[in-house]
Amino acid sequence: MNIVFKGLPVHYEILGEGLPLIFLHGFNENSHVWDLIIPTISKQYKTIIIDLPGFGKSPLPSPLSLHYMANAVHRIIEELNLVKPIIVGHSMGGYVCLELAQHYPNLMSGSALFQSTAIADTSEKKENRIKTLDFLHKNPVESFYKVFIPSLFAPQNLKSDLLNFTQNIINQTAKESVIAGTGAMLQRTNKSDVLINSSIPWLFVAGKYDQLIPTEQMALQASYCSRAMFEILFNSGHMGMLEESEKSSEIILKFANWVHIQKLINKN
Repeated sequence: MNIVFKGLPVHYEILGEGLPLIFLHGFNENSHVWDLIIPTISKQYKTIIIDLPGFGKSPLPSPLSLHYMANAVHRIIEELNLVKPIIVGHSMGGYVCLELAQHYPNLMSGSALFQSTAIADTSEKKENRIKTLDFLHKNPVESFYKVFIPSLFAPQNLKSDLLNFTQNIINQTAKESVIAGTGAMLQRTNKSDVLINSSIPWLFVAGKYDQLIPTEQMALQASYCSRAMFEILFNSGHMGMLEESEKSSEIILKFANWVHIQKLINKN
């Protein structure tokens, strides 16, 4: 299914019934990255998975920004008349969650940063993004993927079928989208104040072997929130929904159930 946002389609799928739970994928991914956990989640919740603009079946707009992505997600929420959904964002998808929380503070009943961060890039990481852009302009995107994809996994998971599964997803992403997504993330600002000022519950999921988002950084961010849940996936790198799909499903369901219990308590 598609909605039209600023003249371009944005693709999404709906599975299951019940209270709404939205999933946003990360950089160079598409909605299929959630395939291993959606069957479990959709037994209890109306599950909406979205191809963010520029990825999957959603065409690349120009220019692309995290704010644009957030507004596209907001458009889907309006179109589907979703009331106070929970939104789960992996990596770049978590950056989109933070944009939504900043600009639409009453939109969600809860949000999850699944191996993502509100803390701004360090100078070193920004420099690495600039180097990535330079590399991409001079080389085939396949050369970038050869280095990028293995860095997403814990060492013990590199020879698994999950690596091939992830390669099949990421290899579908066009070079133009990789460049645009890198540029969008390069403009990312610190969103720690969003967590500090937010009144909704937040979930933070860290991977013990994550090379991109350190566990300690995620634990620190959980302390910023008035209501937060912090979990570690002990056998995962940056792709916990694949590396530990069963545990990831348990964590997300536990958080979603907690959020809705909180809502019932507040009503009474």
